[in-house]
Amino acid sequence: MDSTNSAAVDGAELVARARAMVPALRERAAATEEAGRVLDETIQDAKDADLFRAAVPRRFGGHEADYKYIPHIIREWGRGCTSSAWVMGFLMYHNFQYGHFPEEAQQEVWGPNGTGYTMSPGQIMPCGTAEPVNGGYKLSGMWPYASGIHNGDFMLMSAPIAGSENTDGKPEIRRFIVPIKDVKILDTWHVSAMRGTGSHNVELESLFVPEHRSVNVVEFRESKCPGLALNTGPLWRVPLLTYLGVGAVGVMVGGAEGVFEIVSDLLKDKVGAYSGARLQQQMTTRLKLAENKMKLDAMRALFDRHINETSERASSSYRFTREDRLESRMIVSYVGRQSAEIVHDVGQMAGSRAKFLDSPIQRFQRDIEALDTHAVFELDSIGDQYGGTLMGLEGPPNAMG
Repeated sequence: MDSTNSAAVDGAELVARARAMVPALRERAAATEEAGRVLDETIQDAKDADLFRAAVPRRFGGHEADYKYIPHIIREWGRGCTSSAWVMGFLMYHNFQYGHFPEEAQQEVWGPNGTGYTMSPGQIMPCGTAEPVNGGYKLSGMWPYASGIHNGDFMLMSAPIAGSENTDGKPEIRRFIVPIKDVKILDTWHVSAMRGTGSHNVELESLFVPEHRSVNVVEFRESKCPGLALNTGPLWRVPLLTYLGVGAVGVMVGGAEGVFEIVSDLLKDKVGAYSGARLQQQMTTRLKLAENKMKLDAMRALFDRHINETSERASSSYRFTREDRLESRMIVSYVGRQSAEIVHDVGQMAGSRAKFLDSPIQRFQRDIEALDTHAVFELDSIGDQYGGTLMGLEGPPNAMG
């Protein structure tokens, strides 16, 4: 499909296209894990479905879909393969960040010489050093966890600016766009879960990045980036960390739904190893499955309500406050924790056979448990901050959010 010449597609249709990919994602999940990266045929399926343009501005031929649909694309992918959903979600999702950069950068990544979208890994933690030079910066150092680095074209990374420390000793942090062809990929992703994300470390040595390919991270957080003067639709009014966090946890929500679907189907015919009784006929099994279904429905309702409320606020030009952003982080963390608990409890109901490597259940369990340790979903820290605001305290001034 030549996406640069395609008309914008409704968000509900994009979600339906992602849903149609689920059977193939499940079939390829083991091979994705073994390859240590998302398979080319999976990326091609997403291209053919024209999903990577979901968050590209319409003025560049993108769909600029209503926000309420975008996290559900990732959630649907999560029902099939957590590694693939994590990578493709960010490859699609990070187009939103490019809409915050100056016009010249947007032209470079989306303009006539491109495909009308980027497939861009992004690394969130500030690392390395950016040295100011004439016309831009020179980046040097090492950045970890570059999920999807083997599948992308550009990469987003953050770095402190050398010599920019304020009176508190804190430097300015900027976000940079770097072509992946200029990045050295280090072979570091040797893990027990989320293996298919290929989240290797990357390295740069005195790489020049022009000024227009950078923005101040504070401007990102406060929705004051130069690109927002050009991209003014409702999608661009959603706070960056709300946008990123809800999409990221969509992988876990989809994983929980996937495990529930698989195990519920398995339990219809499963027989107890020692009793010989069909589990379908055991009250304790039915009760546990029913309870987890209610947990799943309640968690999904919170997820959906937050997405819809955020979308409605963005459409009404509501000005999101720091408290709103903090509440969003709390919801994301809570939904992530609930997803992990559901995946563990329901997965255990499948019995020891689910621990064999040919079972998708053990892969979902390992992956979701690993994602629950991600800093974005760190429930204790964000719960401490959010709980404080409920009692009238102000959040820490330098907290992410």
